[in-house]
Amino acid sequence: MALTFTDGTITSTTSEVDIFDVTADAHYACWIFAHNMAAGDTMVFKVYVKDQNGTTMRVWVQKTLTDAQTNEPAFFVPFVATKQYKISIQKTVGTNRAFTWQRIVQT
Repeated sequence: MALTFTDGTITSTTSEVDIFDVTADAHYACWIFAHNMAAGDTMVFKVYVKDQNGTTMRVWVQKTLTDAQTNEPAFFVPFVATKQYKISIQKTVGTNRAFTWQRIVQT
């Protein structure tokens, strides 16, 4: 089984925006690096997977980060097997920030 790594950067907004949305039968995981957050910031990350009964994407995991992430500035979304995989970010309080990420795909 091969691993493929893709990385990028996204800036948060007050709207929910996709970090990425990929479609393929695979195992997916992701690192998100929140080292740019500061006191007063709140960000919501949602991980979606495709519902087996249709085309609807469903929230699998949601994580909310608040304030500066000095102790744990990175977090890992564990591998999940699915047909479609999407992670989004939304700033709910504070300043828009840039986040780097790395998606891992195992096929």
